Amino acid sequence: MPIHPRAQPNFRNLIIRPLWMTLKTALRTFPIIGKYFLNEYHNKPAKLLDENSKLRTKDNIFNTPTENEYTADRESSDLFPSIYRPVTIMYPYERLEDMEPWLFVPGEYNGRIGVIWETCTACKLCVSICPNDCLHMTTELRVDVMETRDNENSGLGKDLEVGKWAALPIQKGKKENEEYDIFTAHKGPSADYRFGEIIDLTGDNAKIRWNDSGTETEISQSTLYPADDQIVSGRIDIGRCMFCGLCMEACDFSSFFMTNEYDGMSGFTRQDLWFDASRTRVLPSQHKEAVDAELAKRAAKERARREKKKLKAEA
Repeated sequence: MPIHPRAQPNFRNLIIRPLWMTLKTALRTFPIIGKYFLNEYHNKPAKLLDENSKLRTKDNIFNTPTENEYTADRESSDLFPSIYRPVTIMYPYERLEDMEPWLFVPGEYNGRIGVIWETCTACKLCVSICPNDCLHMTTELRVDVMETRDNENSGLGKDLEVGKWAALPIQKGKKENEEYDIFTAHKGPSADYRFGEIIDLTGDNAKIRWNDSGTETEISQSTLYPADDQIVSGRIDIGRCMFCGLCMEACDFSSFFMTNEYDGMSGFTRQDLWFDASRTRVLPSQHKEAVDAELAKRAAKERARREKKKLKAEA
């Protein structure tokens, strides 16, 4: 499963990082020295991003976070009585993780559900086994990872066909996804493909009718990937999920995971807890080992099928 960097039980996380952050925490208590060890959390005004929170704390002498400063350990003292001691952090706009060095994510912690939709086969075993009926699946246009040409199993997927779907990579989206972090993101990754219907295949070019604009253009076939409209997608009601992990155990294709991500699962309404496919999507590049293992199995089956077809044709 995807492991949060703080959950790795290595020497850096267990020894070096706690000692260093504890030392910085102590140094921040001294105004002259501490100013050189500040970060985005310490000794800075709280940032309340929504207007309701600003109205709720306005003119409150006991809780005016926009006009006071935080101490490193969130405690004031008789020596510096003017330093404000906040009651709580302003979650989800502030996170406790980088403030307390002894807090880290357990490696076996079941957090937000993560799905590699590109490897899902729509068997819906996860839907059948879910005891709380959290999973609601449908199908969606997507590029199967077997279709990509930048791996050793290239050429084993489907071919471009008239009447089927094609996908064009969006370079801006792919570049943004290189920095996407599922553990702290409050939104899904950027769109990385543009989809359209194949109208005609002539020579090295293909005529595509794009779904987003309805326009038709001719483009080189070498830049296109075959897309599949039967790859499953859907919505998950995190508000009903009890994080049992049965969906992960039922998946035979290494598509479902219980990530270690604990942030980004809150909201102000019940509707905010309905996560669509983008909020639960795990990029194949973020879980390369599981994807490569699944691709190896599929590639072996496809090679065996083609070999059997070839022998049958020769006979």
